[in-house]
Amino acid sequence: MSSSHEITHIIFDFDGVIVDTEKTYSVANDAALQTFGRSFNNTLKNGMMGRKKTEAVQWILQQTGIADHVTVEQYDEIYDKQLTTLLPNAPVLPGAVKLIEYFRRNNFPLAICTGSNTEEFELKSRNIQPLLKNFDFFVLAGDDVEVKAGKPAPDAYIVTMKRFPSPPKMAANVLVFEDSINGVRSSLAAGCQTVFIPQDEFKTHDWEERIADIKPLVETLSSLEEFKPEKYGLPSF
Repeated sequence: MSSSHEITHIIFDFDGVIVDTEKTYSVANDAALQTFGRSFNNTLKNGMMGRKKTEAVQWILQQTGIADHVTVEQYDEIYDKQLTTLLPNAPVLPGAVKLIEYFRRNNFPLAICTGSNTEEFELKSRNIQPLLKNFDFFVLAGDDVEVKAGKPAPDAYIVTMKRFPSPPKMAANVLVFEDSINGVRSSLAAGCQTVFIPQDEFKTHDWEERIADIKPLVETLSSLEEFKPEKYGLPSF
């Protein structure tokens, strides 16, 4: 165990941790960018993950050099049409059900903290409502008025911790599961213990350099299936 602090509360990111939506977002972003003569890649993917939607689109338009003649609204019209079709079919990732049910069975307070807005979250969670009943609440940073800045700012995780009916004594008592660089930076900045589960297909050629300063991670896993609760002083599965 990398910390002496007891784990009392659990927060999951949603996309890329519980549901495999990241490929869907890539398809939707590429469709939008292709319309304007650009293409989507993993560098753009890693830069936008975790941000509020409008912030993410503005960032993409700037990075691809089309912000002077393409508006967020024009981009969203194409992007949203793709998501409406694809998101409800996003599968649950391996290990997610077992781990979520384990934490609920052991009476840990459970929350989801996602950069999604309400409309997006409803789309991609439509077919997994029984699983989501295990959570006490969700923070949808995309349109939550208390979340002033999206990930990598710490706001979303700070707000989530405050909303637990019985909040943690300190941020270090919270274990977070994240899949994006921006999400990990956000949870670490909020003071949480953080498990990083990056998806291999979204790693860039300079991946090691990009994550070199992301500290102190308690662990990096290839999948939630690899999580061993005993390492954290928690009951066995």
